[in-house]
Amino acid sequence: MEAAIETAESGHLVIGTLHTKSCAETLDRMIDFYDVRDQASIKYLISSLLKLVLSQRLIKGQDGRLVLIPEVMVVDNVVSGLIRKEKLGTSEVEDAIQSGTEKGNISFINSLAKLFVEEKITLEQAKSQIEEKNVEVLNRTIMQMKIKKDRLL
Repeated sequence: MEAAIETAESGHLVIGTLHTKSCAETLDRMIDFYDVRDQASIKYLISSLLKLVLSQRLIKGQDGRLVLIPEVMVVDNVVSGLIRKEKLGTSEVEDAIQSGTEKGNISFINSLAKLFVEEKITLEQAKSQIEEKNVEVLNRTIMQMKIKKDRLL
């Protein structure tokens, strides 16, 4: 982690991988890599150096083939501010991703909803990938996508 940050500070492109389930969890893992006394300075560095986080999951689709579920977080001023906060809230990061689609963000819930509307996964599969508290957001997103799809037809 230290080598990656030092390399990024010198202006080089750094691409790394972490085994996490979401963009928010990736941020947590990067920060938790350091001692508590060093985390404030690391948060500042990460918030200024990090440009994008991509998280992806694979699940079996309705046809038995693997389906990619991406989540993309573009690190803008909003996300940078969240990273610098004393306590990084994963729900705040998820909300920032969900509301920043015009900046290139793709929320995990939007990806699931899109795959459901395209009939690549079932509703049960989509719901099994998220926490219970996000089921209503998933349902709302599916309805919005269906309405948009119907208008285009």
